Amino acid sequence: MLNATEAPTDGELLARFAPVFDQLRAGAAQRERERRHPFAEVAELRRLGFGALRVPRERGGLGASLKQLFALLIELAAADSNVTQALRQHFFRVEMLLLQPEDAGARRWLDRVVAGDLFGNGTTEPHGAKLGVIATRLRPDGDGYRLDGKKIYCTGNLYAQWVPLVAVGDDGGQVLVVVPSDAPGVAIRDDWDGFGQRLTGTDTTEFTNVFVPASDATPIGAFAGHHGAGFHQLVLVAVLAGIGRAARDDLVREVQARRRIYYTGTGDVPRHDPIVQEAVGTIAARVEACNALAAHAADALHDAWELWTSGADFATVDAAFVSAETTIGMAQIVLSREIVDIAGHIFDPLGASATLRANGLDRHWRNARTVATHNSALFKARVVGDQLLNGTAPPIFRVGDDVGEKAHDNMRNQV
Repeated sequence: MLNATEAPTDGELLARFAPVFDQLRAGAAQRERERRHPFAEVAELRRLGFGALRVPRERGGLGASLKQLFALLIELAAADSNVTQALRQHFFRVEMLLLQPEDAGARRWLDRVVAGDLFGNGTTEPHGAKLGVIATRLRPDGDGYRLDGKKIYCTGNLYAQWVPLVAVGDDGGQVLVVVPSDAPGVAIRDDWDGFGQRLTGTDTTEFTNVFVPASDATPIGAFAGHHGAGFHQLVLVAVLAGIGRAARDDLVREVQARRRIYYTGTGDVPRHDPIVQEAVGTIAARVEACNALAAHAADALHDAWELWTSGADFATVDAAFVSAETTIGMAQIVLSREIVDIAGHIFDPLGASATLRANGLDRHWRNARTVATHNSALFKARVVGDQLLNGTAPPIFRVGDDVGEKAHDNMRNQV
């Protein structure tokens, strides 16, 4: 039981959610084979207040720190990496609301979070949309608006009660809109067909003449800072760290249970074979290092976030976030390569029988490989190098099709 007045300890938070994590872990391989989403398990996390981890105690939440949030996201990813990724936009949206403590609208949304509601994701325009261009439209209608458009890669919407998205109004300005996931005119299509992270609730979501109350549409002002830009990437780092732990744990369990030996080995059971021991030990060390790097990145973001909430001036806060984003980028570079490689090499000490589909061990590589393609780490090393060598700030996140060399250069130079 959590104390109602004191900040929760790491042990208290883990004990609260451990039964659900264990349930997720126990059924992960079977759900993967059957492509069966963990709706019941996510519902139980909602009931226990997982979505309100960062909401302060006095507002009815659990009062966890940012570092505790990411530690729990890694634990959750070790049980089922799909769920951590599905909650990526939810926790970012909660952080944005927490930065508006005196805003009545923010308090209303936080009350819903405390009640168990989750936010989904409506960030990405369909293929063919130009970089930075929003095609989703919001037009006035009486005391509210009507929303029309389509978003893709809508991770988490199958589990969510609310879908935040950006649309463009009649004046050309961008507007943050939040609509119920079950509102008339909202169609969530479970059409993610990737070979990994198959249960993240990623989908195409279409909005057809959806009514939006004026209170749920907020104009977005021009903002060129990096505040919070690394949060989404750090969730992916946490997902990779959790996959590494799951792969390691499955490897240890499989080796401990095996009796069949290689004729070129020592002739003893595999867990006593020095070569197998070395292979397991090496993988365990690499996983531990990756988890330490993920925790270090979380510390960097935590410190920048604390500076932001302290009311420090813009330049100081933005510099802290650029530094945190660089640290997160370095973590993403390392984990994107290490965890994918680790997940492939767990089969070396196990043999061909470990590749049986019933074992489900291939999901670790497929999931890691899929996560590693997001916001591609292929470019992160260059960005980090440019920042260290030339002081160039990381570019503001955007996604879309090429808009031409000149426009691309202009966007790259924005800070």
